[in-house]
Amino acid sequence: MAWSMLATVPVAAADPLKVVIIVGPTGAMTDGYRQTGNSIASVATAAGAQVVKVYSPRATWKRVRNAVAGANVVVYLGHGNGYPNPYGSTELTDRHNGWGLNRTTEGGDSDNWSTKMVYCGEKAILGTLTASDGAAQWNYCGGKTNTDGIAPAANWVMIYNKACYTPGASEGWDTPATESVAFQRVRNFSYPSLKAGAGAYFATDMYQGAQQLVDNVLRHRDWTFGAIAEAANGYSSTAQRRDGHPDLAGREVWIQRTATSMGTDYWLAYAGRPSLTPSGTEGVYVSPPGPTVLAVSPANDAVDVPEATPVTVTFDQPVTGVSTASFTVADVDGLSVPGTVSYSGATKTATFTPTVAMEPGTTYKASVSSDVRGAVGKRLAAQSWRFTMAGDRDPGITVYSPSVDLSLGIGTNSGYKFTLDGKPTASKHATLSAARTVTTSLRRTIPGQAGTWFRVTSGTWKGYWLRESDAVMLPGGTVASAGDQVFDPAARVGIKKGTHTGYQFSPAGEMLAVRQSTGGYRAGNAAELRALPGQTGLWFRMTSGTWNGYWLRSSSVVALVSS
Repeated sequence: MAWSMLATVPVAAADPLKVVIIVGPTGAMTDGYRQTGNSIASVATAAGAQVVKVYSPRATWKRVRNAVAGANVVVYLGHGNGYPNPYGSTELTDRHNGWGLNRTTEGGDSDNWSTKMVYCGEKAILGTLTASDGAAQWNYCGGKTNTDGIAPAANWVMIYNKACYTPGASEGWDTPATESVAFQRVRNFSYPSLKAGAGAYFATDMYQGAQQLVDNVLRHRDWTFGAIAEAANGYSSTAQRRDGHPDLAGREVWIQRTATSMGTDYWLAYAGRPSLTPSGTEGVYVSPPGPTVLAVSPANDAVDVPEATPVTVTFDQPVTGVSTASFTVADVDGLSVPGTVSYSGATKTATFTPTVAMEPGTTYKASVSSDVRGAVGKRLAAQSWRFTMAGDRDPGITVYSPSVDLSLGIGTNSGYKFTLDGKPTASKHATLSAARTVTTSLRRTIPGQAGTWFRVTSGTWKGYWLRESDAVMLPGGTVASAGDQVFDPAARVGIKKGTHTGYQFSPAGEMLAVRQSTGGYRAGNAAELRALPGQTGLWFRMTSGTWNGYWLRSSSVVALVSS
């Protein structure tokens, strides 16, 4: 049932609580915002509060700052300017995470932010503006005349209503927020209020959302803020996503994606310590527990696991977020197992089904990440377990325990991460200015990839695979002799199946560009084979095919085709 003001009972108070309602300039929408502000004021008055209104066109920083001094509740209606946003890649705390106000009392309700309106952001609220910040903020948000910030009452409550970004939502014309973007917006917008001593931060675009929050904060001083948030108009426990506040110990950030007449976006948010009450005392707030793992199969440290055994994990409560990104299997040497993931709500069990057979005698690690969520969106504590498949490991795989030295020649190399069937999942390209020794734990072939590969356990390519070549070898190997060859007509070069990277270099041998490609056997023409400055081995200059205009290092898998 929607909250109704008719259900309230006035509360007498010897010292009325102070509620300040700010309406910033929003152009033609300002009258509507003032009407909403008046509605909120009526609710606050009925609850026995002293109400102070600071409305556009007189909502300047000086007037707002003076008004909120000693306030128990501050309500802001107007434009929101948050981050992340589509306008830039940097958070600007002089203008983000605060209030859009009138520069002067002479500008009417104009929301022209370059001439009439000013965004007084986080730094203005906290009193940390400097002359190096935006000129408008320094001149019109108190920086030039007063950098003390705001001084509400202890444990005050900040409520944003109809302000973009504040509950996590995007502007109406923009793409709806993702969960991570919404979380960052609420994290950032809530920070200055909580840092300035607020007991709670609320942001709502729900119908009569601010009215209902103000009423509960004023009338139920012994309720916890967690309970007030859960009683908010439009609250949905199943849509909740809750996480700790990254910037403030002991605080949480709650966001909620909801479908309304405005569309589907994040329209309701809370941040603070849920057990705190509006009176400033600690209450009892019992949050639903997050999910835990009840059972896994194969069991942790199981051995002789049959090939067809599914990998499963069972939770103690219904969960969301189970996917191939949150439930993964990989061998202990880093080859990830491709597969599908399903979830049964009836048994609360997730099942990973490999699409490639796991190798005999090999130890695998199954992992479930914190992207899995349970009640009210609480995260699972990430978990992993190991098991070893039945049978003997391929004798062609050489395991080095402990790791042994691996020699890397001067120049450019590319390391890769692969799935068990040889599909690349990540790559790292780097140039060594001098020969270097790292360590390796494994030497083997990889399905779908030509050549022999080393698993690197230290240095630039730690956790990646490097293909054995003149520039990547065990100590004592041989390096190809440098000898230039020019091919006229162009010579045919065969490139065996798998992943290869070509490079463009400066005259000094610096890497300028890379081109990576994966496929079956391919061939192309090369105009020359020669040593390059700052690079180990011999290189083909390709003149056709995938790597036309790039250099490929000569190796057992990139070689001249016999005529």
